[in-house]
Amino acid sequence: MQTSDIQPPLLHPLVGRWIEAFNAHLVANLVALYSDDAELFDSGMNRPRYGYQEIANWFTWRFRSTPTITYTPIDQRTLDDGRIAVKWIARGQGPRFFGQSRFARPFQVEGESIFTLQDTLIYRQRGSYDHVFVLRQIIPPLRWLPRGIATMVYFVYLWRNSSRH
Repeated sequence: MQTSDIQPPLLHPLVGRWIEAFNAHLVANLVALYSDDAELFDSGMNRPRYGYQEIANWFTWRFRSTPTITYTPIDQRTLDDGRIAVKWIARGQGPRFFGQSRFARPFQVEGESIFTLQDTLIYRQRGSYDHVFVLRQIIPPLRWLPRGIATMVYFVYLWRNSSRH
């Protein structure tokens, strides 16, 4: 499915502002949408991020490492407990290897974020997508290796970047 063929869903206003700020890479605008004691966690993190500073550090690192990443929402639903689940397609260019943009490879992956709202702010956000699938797109040799080896490369990547953000 091409993202240009997708009719965007009607988003909850807070989620819509989150998507806009994310796609514009406006860290301050993103962090302003979270409560003081918010938790952010997705499958690409080695641990959750808590509070403004950790969340700001995460998004700052994310936008530096993948400077063209954007989310296109493809579905939204409200869960029985009031949380909001948004399915999206993330697209962009992977990290620049050796500082060279010519080595950055494009990626596209579907994922989902689940937002828990409290007092008109994001209290908790959980996201998931297949990071190994992304790695195999941005590092072509991983396509030919068994998934287990690609998964090991991903865990080394998480470990290496765990203290930086």
